[in-house]
Amino acid sequence: MVPVMTFIVALPFGLESVNIKSNSGKAKIVGTFVCIGGALLLTLYKGKPLFNFSHQSLAPAASPITRSTEKRTIGVIALVVGTIFMASWYILQSNIVKRYPCQYSSTAITTFFGAIQSAIICLSTSRNLSIWVVKDKIQILTALYCGMIGSGLCYVGMAWCVKERGPVFTAAFSPLVQIMSALIETPFLHEQLHLGSVIGSIIVIIGLYILLWGKKKGDEDSRD
Repeated sequence: MVPVMTFIVALPFGLESVNIKSNSGKAKIVGTFVCIGGALLLTLYKGKPLFNFSHQSLAPAASPITRSTEKRTIGVIALVVGTIFMASWYILQSNIVKRYPCQYSSTAITTFFGAIQSAIICLSTSRNLSIWVVKDKIQILTALYCGMIGSGLCYVGMAWCVKERGPVFTAAFSPLVQIMSALIETPFLHEQLHLGSVIGSIIVIIGLYILLWGKKKGDEDSRD
């Protein structure tokens, strides 16, 4: 939903425009609603499992229904807020690169303040200081990978893409994360993949590229 939310947030800031009388404007609107429909299907319809694993998943056992429902509600709210914040980052980044086109130092400043915010949240939710101690190699490798690749290289690359092609184009590729995760976790972690997730994901991707086609067409019309 990040690309759709980015497109919606970009409209009032003048970074995107919609002419409902043109084919490009219609494509943007249709693509947005197709994405929302695919996301709703992915969320509400589970469907039958697509794989028959002979042993149990590595995931922990399910919680009781009431607690599971409560966690799911909190999780959905957190994801919606996170989606809005991520879309807002793309919009802010499109303005930042115009005034400060240095992706490396900009990313360093962003991650520095992000680390401070994360530390404050961690201290406010848990007073156990032992969780800050790195205890084994996998934790060290995880921290290094998240820092250098997840927060370093990825954000530098996204900032460069926002500078070159704009926020909506860059955000349109975020659903690839879901596809890559499924390709990795299904064969290696034996996580179950359901029919509803596959159909919903396909619909979301179709909607995204309808939206991208409309954006490309609109850009060509505006240059003409």
